[in-house]
Amino acid sequence: MAEAPVASRRRKLTPERERELLRVTAELVGEVGYDQVTMAAVAQRAKCSTATLYRQWESKPRLVISAWKAWSDHGRDLSQIDTGSLRGDLMGVVRHLVAEDPDKDTFASVPPAIAQDEGLMEVVREILVHPTVRDLARLFERAVGRGEIAAGNPAIDLAEQILLGPYVAHSILYGTPATQELMETIVDTVLLPALTAQPATV
Repeated sequence: MAEAPVASRRRKLTPERERELLRVTAELVGEVGYDQVTMAAVAQRAKCSTATLYRQWESKPRLVISAWKAWSDHGRDLSQIDTGSLRGDLMGVVRHLVAEDPDKDTFASVPPAIAQDEGLMEVVREILVHPTVRDLARLFERAVGRGEIAAGNPAIDLAEQILLGPYVAHSILYGTPATQELMETIVDTVLLPALTAQPATV
């Protein structure tokens, strides 16, 4: 009797086991830093094979950033923000962005590594940045549908940069995270006026 193909013998991780492996990854990143974490070290502590990790996450950057997302979201979901008004939605996004992350120090070694590793940056864009941009795009689509934003307003294409740019840049420029007060000010004085401006007439 022919032996079954290897692929057919692979077992899908249960949600509980996946969370456990991500937890172990987060612990190791917090203990030794991103650069020193290896797939072998995660596998040894989690009592699994490196093949299991590579099959599920493909690479160390994807494993670590998946752990970061899992341990920083804490049930927060940007896609669920829908207050019925553009300003209310944007303030909800602000609260999401600046919400205190109890595990922020765990992944403190990752941002410096991103600057040195374009592959890691690509994974960050895929797992963390692009979903946020997609959720913001849906938020603005709803506002267009309600008539709060004029369809074709060029500020729509710049909105995520106007909102996320200061949030990211503040820690780089000043070494401290952006505050809710700062982000609300940006919404009220920069982003909302740009989005709700009436089209210029010839």
